[in-house]
Amino acid sequence: MGCLKYSYLENAIKVTVDKDYITKIENHITELIEAKKKEKHHQNDNQNEFGRFFNGTLGEAALEKLLGIKIIDWTIGDSVNYNYPDIPGYNVGIKTCSWGRFPIIFKKNRYPQIICVIDPNNKGDVYVCGLATPEILNTCGADELITSPQLRERGTKTGFYGFDFLIPIKSLDDLEKYRKFPMRKVAGITDKRCPECGSPLKIRKGKFGNFWGCTNYPNCKHTEKI
Repeated sequence: MGCLKYSYLENAIKVTVDKDYITKIENHITELIEAKKKEKHHQNDNQNEFGRFFNGTLGEAALEKLLGIKIIDWTIGDSVNYNYPDIPGYNVGIKTCSWGRFPIIFKKNRYPQIICVIDPNNKGDVYVCGLATPEILNTCGADELITSPQLRERGTKTGFYGFDFLIPIKSLDDLEKYRKFPMRKVAGITDKRCPECGSPLKIRKGKFGNFWGCTNYPNCKHTEKI
């Protein structure tokens, strides 16, 4: 990740996560990392794995406190089954980064993300900066903001710099337009999501039989065995 000076954090909402809750998060992540080591498809992007998981979960904890709802999923399972919007009941995700860093997002986004930044002096303090719409996410990205060669080579993610275009978030009322509604089923497509880009996976036929293929093909070439 590249570095960024957040001169406009004065407009963000500061949320303090309790120390006991932070300890619970740290213990959960330790168990999560041990479980992920057993996943054959787990890819190491050469980043601090514990730090990445901690930042993401801490951002969810801050939104729990601000919005007054439960967000963190404490279950542990295969990563491919956890690729969905973070806030229950809403098509809204959460992206959290350390102070001075750019959030890493997918290049193609289907739903908005709430951007959070962790205070450098107190890891329990999180700044909820605001909501980035899919249009803003898909416009304000730059690959050069990713310093990890492995992550950049995968070509599915980019660095987000559009803090000036974030929409303030203070309560669930601000997310009402993103509430989930029943979606029309498309033949061959299920709720199974691509771990690379988040798009639905579809059953496709190949010379060796059926397989799961990303509906974002050819932009994303992720496949899985059935």
